[in-house]
Amino acid sequence: MQKFVEITRKDSGFDKENSWYSVCEKERIPYITIKARSKLAIVQWDYMTYPPNIDKALFAMHKSIKVKVSAIYDRYASKESRLSVGPGVISFWNLELPDAREAASELYDLISEAASIAMASPQTES
Repeated sequence: MQKFVEITRKDSGFDKENSWYSVCEKERIPYITIKARSKLAIVQWDYMTYPPNIDKALFAMHKSIKVKVSAIYDRYASKESRLSVGPGVISFWNLELPDAREAASELYDLISEAASIAMASPQTES
């Protein structure tokens, strides 16, 4: 199962990203991208593929998600790396490309688990 899409300098336009976005939205899975440069990459998750009721539940779990995201980041970060954790967007900046792939996979698993909990929550029933 694919957990993220990797975008390189060779990928022109946004076709690859848009296609992955459509898959994530349809399947209700985390929208995670890796933007690879030469040796370093940016890993990003954006909540925008989830419906508003799931967003609200994920935002309510922000503190616990942030703790777990920080642990993932700490495993892969170097002195050049940076972390940004908002309620709807999480970014790992300047990870070595192999580490970015591992971090993206772990981030996918974390957000998938949180979204499953959110979807099962009575407050998110539609």
